[in-house]
Amino acid sequence: MNRLEIEERVEKLLEPILRELGLQLYDVEWLSSGRHNYLRIFIDKPGGVTIRDCERVSQEIGDILDVEDFIHVSYYLEVSSPGLTRELKKPRHYVKSIGELVKVILKEPLSGRTELEGIIKDADEDGFLISLEEVDEWVPYELVARAKLLFR
Repeated sequence: MNRLEIEERVEKLLEPILRELGLQLYDVEWLSSGRHNYLRIFIDKPGGVTIRDCERVSQEIGDILDVEDFIHVSYYLEVSSPGLTRELKKPRHYVKSIGELVKVILKEPLSGRTELEGIIKDADEDGFLISLEEVDEWVPYELVARAKLLFR
């Protein structure tokens, strides 16, 4: 199985568990780093995630992954909150972050800039509108190298 297949399968397994616990899935990452593999699950809820929330999800999904047994290498399972300065990777992350301050690094210049800092005003499946000091700029996701929320 490749990285995307693992992430998608884990997401499908998580949906009913998180719904039952009153939590939301923020992201799933499968990372291979040298000899180690990591399955990272980021959860969220209004008011923030507690350590107990992470423990419950870790136990529930750990048991299910043992039964499903589709990951055929050893790995570390990590469950956490995406944090205050969370990375924005998927369109749903941008939609959820409307009204928030973000820093965006672009793959290539847009209106002469490769770095943008401003408030997300709108977002859809194709891109997002960021309010900069002097102008609003529509940014297609394919131009984004990295984006994250800034703590204010």
